[in-house]
Amino acid sequence: MTRPIKFSETGPDGWLDVEDNSLETAELITGQPKGLDHIYFQKDAPGVRAGIWRSSPYTEFYEDYPCSEFMYVLEGSVTLENDEFSETYVKGDAFLVPKGFRGYWKQTEPMLKYYVMID
Repeated sequence: MTRPIKFSETGPDGWLDVEDNSLETAELITGQPKGLDHIYFQKDAPGVRAGIWRSSPYTEFYEDYPCSEFMYVLEGSVTLENDEFSETYVKGDAFLVPKGFRGYWKQTEPMLKYYVMID
């Protein structure tokens, strides 16, 4: 049966209490990101994932962002920038990073977000 999936700002039951893990990054510039991801929905063809994600502060550089990703910031903030662009997204902002984006992800505080990734 296919039915709607409700997302919670606290993740699934007990998710906020689960210990953070080291997170993979592109080219790490500063920080040692620790956090947690929970996928609420995943479909392999086409590649789609949707969930909730949290992380400690860090900065990384993407040569070629691997997917198109829609995000909604629940807590914290992030600045995306490159030679032509710089914008900070804060609690309540929704934005999309297109596949192939080249630039920096600068997160100076803990962040919590919903996301939808499309390969």
